[in-house]
Amino acid sequence: MIARRLGAVLFGASLVIGACARADDPVDAAAVGAAAVGADEPTAPTSTTAPEPADEPDPTATAEPEPPPVEEGSCASVPTGATDTTLTASGNAYDVRVFVPSTFDGQAPVPVVLDWHGLGSNGTEQRLLSGYEELAEAEGFIVVHPTGLLDDIGLASWQLFAEPDSGRDDLAFADLLIDELVANWCADPARIYSTGMSNGGFFTARLVCERADRLAAAVSVAGTYHPPDCTPTRPVPYIAYHGTADIIVPFAGGESALLPDDADPSQLGFFDQVMPAEFAEFAEDADCRADPTMTDVSDEVIRYDYTGCADDAPMSFFEVTGGGHTWPSSPIADVLGDSLGYFTLDVDATVDGWAFMEAQSLS
Repeated sequence: MIARRLGAVLFGASLVIGACARADDPVDAAAVGAAAVGADEPTAPTSTTAPEPADEPDPTATAEPEPPPVEEGSCASVPTGATDTTLTASGNAYDVRVFVPSTFDGQAPVPVVLDWHGLGSNGTEQRLLSGYEELAEAEGFIVVHPTGLLDDIGLASWQLFAEPDSGRDDLAFADLLIDELVANWCADPARIYSTGMSNGGFFTARLVCERADRLAAAVSVAGTYHPPDCTPTRPVPYIAYHGTADIIVPFAGGESALLPDDADPSQLGFFDQVMPAEFAEFAEDADCRADPTMTDVSDEVIRYDYTGCADDAPMSFFEVTGGGHTWPSSPIADVLGDSLGYFTLDVDATVDGWAFMEAQSLS
């Protein structure tokens, strides 16, 4: 029950993004220029000239091999553009949006980014917040935006803890989603990446803890959490972004603006987590040196690089001075204004996050 209540207060992209969700979806390039059907065929002209005799086949010639038929689930059958579908895990149907770039040629498996939304948001709002589909089109990878199930108070969310009596299992859904992407969407199993905002950032951290064997790298934004029982099976390359003026998930711990005045101690205790310290525990798991190297990226961004990690896994935490509960360089920052706090433009959680993840592979 405590876990369920905690999941319910980890707010993400905010319902104000819903005003942006009516924007037109990207055009499916595969649907453009379809041939017209049913046009009259021209009548062949008649001729009184005797036809030339056909060439005799060369018995020594080798016949061209017939191309193999396209099988369901093969790379060649993957549609480009955006596809909305559903996956059922533990008896629950999850909405999933899969975006495949128009440059995809079906010749080889490609990387996939799983982009998890925040509490009370959905896949559509998260894709607008992060702008990952536009980057996927430009860079040639697949991006997936799932939508979580409704919690006890009617907000779409991701489970941060196992909840055996809840009737849902988001970890099982994540496994099923990855399996589906590999089997039917030409995803490269060695290049599966996870990112997310707030509740989605926390869920990404959970995947780092419990599915280290499936993630090549991960990026959390406005929320990372190292559970006491977190034991990754391998060092997962990982970075996180967090604003010092985040009033939803306080940077240094403390009271969240989401909590009611009569919040119970379990909720208050969860928000006592200090974000840099939580990230440092992941670095400790990877046997990194205890003291990170600090670099001023700009006047408002400090980067903490953990070095000497096992398998040379890169681990970095980005402190955004004055940053709110925001996605750095979000393409809709101007639309959201200061509703979620200050948006920095000095780092880009999408472009920089992808550049970080793209360099990592399980193989």
